[in-house]
Formats: sequence, C-alpha cells, structure tokens
Amino acid sequence: MDDYGSKLKYTQNENVFEVEEIFTNILLRLPVKSLLICKSVCKYWWSLICSRSFMNLHLIQSQENPTYVFHRYTLRGGNIHLLTKADGETTESFLPGCPGFYSKGMICSFNGLICCIDIQTHFLRKWIQRRTPDTHIYNPVIGKGLRRSTLDILVCNPATQQVLLLPPTPESKYPGAVGVSFGPTINEYKVFQFFYREMHLYECWVYSSITGSWKSIGTIAHCPSGSCNHVCINGIVYWFSISIIDGRLVGHILAVDREEKFSIIRIPEEETLNPFLVNLEGCLCLVTLHKLDQNRFDIWALQDSKESVWIKKWNDYIPTTFDSEPVRSVAVRKNEILFANSKLYVFYNMGTRSWRNFNRDPKHDSEELFSLPMAYTESLLPCNGRIDS
Repeated sequence: MDDYGSKLKYTQNENVFEVEEIFTNILLRLPVKSLLICKSVCKYWWSLICSRSFMNLHLIQSQENPTYVFHRYTLRGGNIHLLTKADGETTESFLPGCPGFYSKGMICSFNGLICCIDIQTHFLRKWIQRRTPDTHIYNPVIGKGLRRSTLDILVCNPATQQVLLLPPTPESKYPGAVGVSFGPTINEYKVFQFFYREMHLYECWVYSSITGSWKSIGTIAHCPSGSCNHVCINGIVYWFSISIIDGRLVGHILAVDREEKFSIIRIPEEETLNPFLVNLEGCLCLVTLHKLDQNRFDIWALQDSKESVWIKKWNDYIPTTFDSEPVRSVAVRKNEILFANSKLYVFYNMGTRSWRNFNRDPKHDSEELFSLPMAYTESLLPCNGRIDS
C-alpha cells in the first residue's frame, strides 16, 4: 500500500507537479473524517495531509460551506453530545474526555476549533469543597485531582475529536469573562480571561498557543459582561461591557488588539441594552432589539473605532413566535443571521429579507434544551496550534 501511494509522488508522468496538484485538489474536497482515514494509507499521504499548506487550503475550502454547532444539555453521564447542522442534515458526534454531566459552555468557534468553559464544574467544585475541604474533584480530561478555584477552559476540535485543557490560571474567587482572538496565521490563537481584584479594577491574563502558557497583561477599569457575547475580527477581540456612570448603566465595547492593548468604543446612545456583537463581512456590527418593540431589530455597523462612529444599515421584524421567550443569541453565516433562544432557532436571509425555521432532528424531544448555536467550520487544525511543517 505504501508503494502504491508513493507512486503518486514519483510517477513517470512528464508533469509530476500537475499530478500532485490534481491529487491535492481531490483530497481538499473530502471531509475531515475521511482525511483522517487517508492519513494511514502511506507516509506521503500522511505528510501531505498534515502539512501547514494543506490544512490552510482545506480550511479555506471548508469556509465556503459553514455549518452550525450546538449541544444538548444533560445531567446524565457520558461524553458531551455535539450536533453540527448543515442545510437539511444534522450530524451527531461525541467529544472524548468532555463529560455531558458538566455541560461545557461553548463561547467561541474559530478555524474549526471551539473554546468551551466548564461553568458547572467550577461551581460544583466550590460547593463540594466548602463542605468537604479535603475532597479532590476528578477531571477526566487530565486524569488527576484538582483543587483550584478557576474555570476549566478547553479548546476542542469536533472533527478530529481532540480536546485540550488549558493550563490553570491564577487562583481567584471571582473568575470572569473569557474571550478568544485568532490570527494572523491559522494556528495562532490567544485566550483572554478577566479576574475581579477590587471595585472597578480587573486583571487580565492571556494564554498564547505559541508559548502554551499564561501571562498577566495588567489591570483595567472595565470587564466584559459575559463570555458568549464577544467576536474577533482581524485579530481584535470585542466584548460588550457595562459600566456605571453617574448612577446609570452605560453600555460600551471593550476591545483588545494583537499587541494586547485595550480600548473603549462607545455605542449609539439608544442601543445600550444588551446588543449582540457579530462579524458581518469583516465589519463589527451590533444587532439590537428595539426598546419599544422587541420584535424589531436593528443592525449598526462600526465606521470609525477611534471616534466611535456607527451607522444604522439594516432593520426588520422578528417573527412573533419569539414572544414567549426573548432572543438570547445571534450568529452569522455569510448573508444569513440566526436568531436563537433555548427552544427556537430561526434564520433571516439578508438578501431576500425572508425567514425560515431551523429544524432540529425529529428524533430529539421538543422539550429538550440545547445550547445556543454558533457558526462552525470543520478543520484539521490541532487544538494546541502546533503544526510541524
């Protein structure tokens, strides 16, 4: 088998590079599951599929057909149950080492990787340790007892079934929001986490996939209002944040660039209540619900971050089926916007201004609760970001 595969490289064809290019183009059209099998054919196939250039090309190809990823909430044992949704088809998978009992919270999807924070494990660990201080909480991802008061942060690749538990951050009674930046290369990412230190003072630590470790980048007077409502565009991470100014709540955008420098972006005065941050064609946008009519939404696009200049570029009405429970999440895939709460997902097509339902698999109980979906593209990238060639 090895000799057969090698002939593709050492063929007697006059234009060997053309043959290799055709072979590469064939492989690029395969899903990750098939490529993992192809890696075992021969050394040449393995080295090609594991190369940085192939992973980059495959990611670009996959980004043409993004899907959505979400998971079922469960208190039963077993690994976390992930579902990826393309048009008309739902694919189910399990992540090894991620017990469904703890229901990881997905906060970000980037380049085929998903960042999760283990919310329930943190509070369960604190609850148990208050009552039995000598108890060690077992974490199956790393296979040893833990006695720390930080959130577990994981990076996983659903397509390759890899899961990476990041090193622990410093001890803190109040671990705060998390955010992820990625780039400039496909295998680089940074994870930011905020810690409460004292009134109006938060310390930020950053984990780098290049160094594999955390470092403190200082303190700031603002903290994101949550981990899920953040977005990364061109290496800059944006969170929605709320501050108290003159006795009233004021919303703004907290941003950190690749040089790990923070800035504040003001948002339109009338849109200070829980806007959703999205990336529309490489531009930071706010999707907001109208104060007087919760079924109306507006889209604001950032024109100038230094001067906090926004323009309203879109508005329309959400179907009345959302009246029973408000919108809790917004995700974007190309020119399509997905509005979601814990029970209902609907698509909005910006080109046709039309709506359609996100139909879950009929075999799932209509009363089951699912996580909020996010746009997802499968890839071959390793969770630790390290690519040999």
